[in-house]
Amino acid sequence: MSPRFSDSNLFKPIKVGDGKITLSHRVVHAPTSRSRSTGDGSHFPTDLMLEYYDSRSRSKGTLIIFESCLVSPRSGLVPYKSGVWSKSRCKALKKITDKIHANGSYVSCQIFAPGRVANIEEMKEKNLPYTAPSSIYHSKIQEEQATTHNYPLRALTIEEIKEIQDDFVQAAINCIEEAGFDFVELHGSSGFLIEQFLSPISNTRNDQYGGSVENRCRFLIEIIEKLIEHVGASRIGLRLSAWSQHFGMVYPENVYTDHPPLTFCNYIVEYLEQKKNKGDEIAYVSISEPRVSGSTDQDPKDHTNEPLINRWSGILIRAGGYATNYKAQVNTINTSLLEHVNSDDRTLIAFSRPFTSNPDLVERLRKNFKLDNYQREFFYTHLLNGYLTYGDYIDEHLDSNRLIFTDSELNREGVPLA
Repeated sequence: MSPRFSDSNLFKPIKVGDGKITLSHRVVHAPTSRSRSTGDGSHFPTDLMLEYYDSRSRSKGTLIIFESCLVSPRSGLVPYKSGVWSKSRCKALKKITDKIHANGSYVSCQIFAPGRVANIEEMKEKNLPYTAPSSIYHSKIQEEQATTHNYPLRALTIEEIKEIQDDFVQAAINCIEEAGFDFVELHGSSGFLIEQFLSPISNTRNDQYGGSVENRCRFLIEIIEKLIEHVGASRIGLRLSAWSQHFGMVYPENVYTDHPPLTFCNYIVEYLEQKKNKGDEIAYVSISEPRVSGSTDQDPKDHTNEPLINRWSGILIRAGGYATNYKAQVNTINTSLLEHVNSDDRTLIAFSRPFTSNPDLVERLRKNFKLDNYQREFFYTHLLNGYLTYGDYIDEHLDSNRLIFTDSELNREGVPLA
């Protein structure tokens, strides 16, 4: 008989964040952006999101990592993303965190700045600077859009860099003090602003924020230092990926003799380990497996995260492709899941796509129940359909445990939370 997840480390409690929070298990809801915030330029969470996170946090002691939220308008805006730069938006988000806490679970807010992948039309409409570490577009399409709107990308000044770093700090304070999040997670991957500074593809600066690995990591490390001062190390998480190719982060083998993302990720993790050894241990490091990039699968080849994992001795969250074979019984989904979670007593496993179609994913894993198929076509639409249409497990012979709604209900967008 195959081993059951309920007998593994996956269902053992673990303390996170200087021991003040005890999770009942090690199943984590990954920061799965689903574009259900408002799309009218106000960047508020909606009632759809309130119901979604309520249903995904009902297994007591679950860690929810809330989808990426914008730190400030000047660092970049993207439609259908919530913002955390104002009290009104944080007050709305607190309705969601209160619901999660009422379920006995905990929540971290992933915060980010789009930089060069910001929506050019919205940035121009609001007369906001369209900036990045260097004036290098992530794609030909993005460059064409900038030309069409006569709104070119330009490099950040040193003064603007400092301002955006302060935006990250204020966003983190807002998340914890106003919105009620337990942690904040810096989004250091997926081709957004932090990774744009880290990468030699997008950062060709020749000042203290460009050139060497140390200089390219400076933007992120200075943010972390400021966050430790203002919110405390134990409230901070960090998401990294050494293998993502999202938003133009593609490294041709004939250009680089090494793999730059693994190099800068190693540098950052070594820095975090040094901080830990001096008493400033962050809550967790989250890393993406090489078999995924964004929300899509990719060939892991001979890529591995072991160099990163070996450099960090604190709480580790591993994410990416751990339960994508949804047609199988749970205990045959992914052999690496058991291997990774049982390899030590500090590893948590984050799930993204399976949570979209299995609101009771934790209990399904615990009880070895079949998972329902996720539907990619609904990942980034803006309606109730494909977002709140999945129910809890009923019967293994059902193809889907979908809930029944009227056409008008299925086709409605969310109402902003006040």
